Amino acid sequence: MVISAEVPLRDIAAQFPDVVPVLERFGIDYCCGGGNTLAEACASLELNLASVLEALERHQQELGPPDNQWEQALLTEMIEYIVRKHHAFTREQIKLIDDLLTKVERRHGTDHPEIFQVSKNFAVLSSELTHHFYCEENVLFPYIAQLGAGQQPDLPPVFGSIQQPVSRMMLEHDQTGNQLRVLRGLTNNYVPPIVVCATWRALYRALEDLERDLHQHIHLENNILFPRALQKTKEAA
Repeated sequence: MVISAEVPLRDIAAQFPDVVPVLERFGIDYCCGGGNTLAEACASLELNLASVLEALERHQQELGPPDNQWEQALLTEMIEYIVRKHHAFTREQIKLIDDLLTKVERRHGTDHPEIFQVSKNFAVLSSELTHHFYCEENVLFPYIAQLGAGQQPDLPPVFGSIQQPVSRMMLEHDQTGNQLRVLRGLTNNYVPPIVVCATWRALYRALEDLERDLHQHIHLENNILFPRALQKTKEAA
């Protein structure tokens, strides 16, 4: 596949995972907005399409062929990777950010009450992510893993079919994307005030690192793992 204006973002990120940093740099949503084409994304963000295509091509030439082709990987392997890399990273990052937020609130909250708004929104995000991971790791992922191993797993009766929990997880991904955008707005694109302590800078770096990883994480699930699992269910029917 060649990257072009009419290729959906999900396909670009799936086929060429090494160009994801370029999409991130331009603020292009390839996870929840993965169904949009590159041209549509550029138009909505008022980006110059030719410049974005040039940046993607240049990045590809510098890096060479992609390392990971998740469309061919075992579903169990992909699930293990997501849990080991992305779920673990998010849990560690939540602890780090909570600690940094407490310190920044205590030292600067009086003069910068906006930090309390950041803290409030992050508390909602972290609580929802914690519940989301529990549902994936204890219900949906085991089902998909058994499906990938050629077994005939059963979902809890309340779900009816795999489409229902998949749709629920994708809806929660959309909510996560919206919350990340709110946090980016509240933090001035993660740029702290000019005169600020090292702890505040570390906090904003940690939030941005979490955002970047969640984008990659959601992309893997929305655009590769879940569609493959749904297709596997159809084949087994």
